[in-house]
Amino acid sequence: MIELETTVLLLLAEAARDRRPVAMSYTAQNGRRSERTVHPYGIVAHSGRWYVTGADSASGETRTFRLDRITTPQLQEGTFEVPDEFDPAERVLSGIAEAPHRHAVSLRVHGTPEQVRSQLPAGLATVHDIAHLDGWVQVRLQADRLDWVPAVLAGLGLPFAIEQPEALRALLRSMAQRLAAAADTNAVHIGESTSDDDVVDPDPR
Repeated sequence: MIELETTVLLLLAEAARDRRPVAMSYTAQNGRRSERTVHPYGIVAHSGRWYVTGADSASGETRTFRLDRITTPQLQEGTFEVPDEFDPAERVLSGIAEAPHRHAVSLRVHGTPEQVRSQLPAGLATVHDIAHLDGWVQVRLQADRLDWVPAVLAGLGLPFAIEQPEALRALLRSMAQRLAAAADTNAVHIGESTSDDDVVDPDPR
C-alpha cells in the first residue's frame, strides 16, 4: 500500500510540475468509486497524509483529494494553467475544514477575520466576513463529535453566538455550569492545610 501511494505521489508531482492532466479512479469516504480527470495545481502534506488539489472534471470545481484513495492515475495529453495567486496549501486546509462530517457547526464571532483565524486554523474552520454585521465574522466547521468544540470556542476569548447545531448550546451550558461550580468550590489541595491543628503526623509514635 505504501509503494502504491508513493507511485501515485510521484506521478501527481510530475503532473503538477509539468501542468499535465491526470485521469484517475477515486474512492470517496462513503466507499463510492468514480472516474475523473484532475488538473493537479499542487501537492500538499498535512497531518501525515498527502493531498492533491486542482480542477475536477466530475464536478467542474476545484477539489481536494487524498492520495491514498487514488488508484490507476494516468498522465493525459495537453496542459493547463494554474489560477493566479492560487495557494494549494490554503485550499487543502479549507477543503479539510469543509469536508462533510456528522455535525456542521455554524456561529458568529465578534472580531476581525485575522483575530479569529489566529485561533482557528484553516484546517479546523473557515472564517468569512458578514457584510451586514460590522465587526462580526461567520465561522463554520465540521466535526464527527461535538464534545471538544465548547473548549475551543471558550478559548477564543471573543463574544460569539451559536447558530447551529442546537446540541452545541446544551454542551456549552453544561460546561459553563461545571466551570461555575468549580469556581465556587473551596478545595484544600494536597500539601495545603488551613491551620496547624489540621496537620496529621504520619508516624505518631
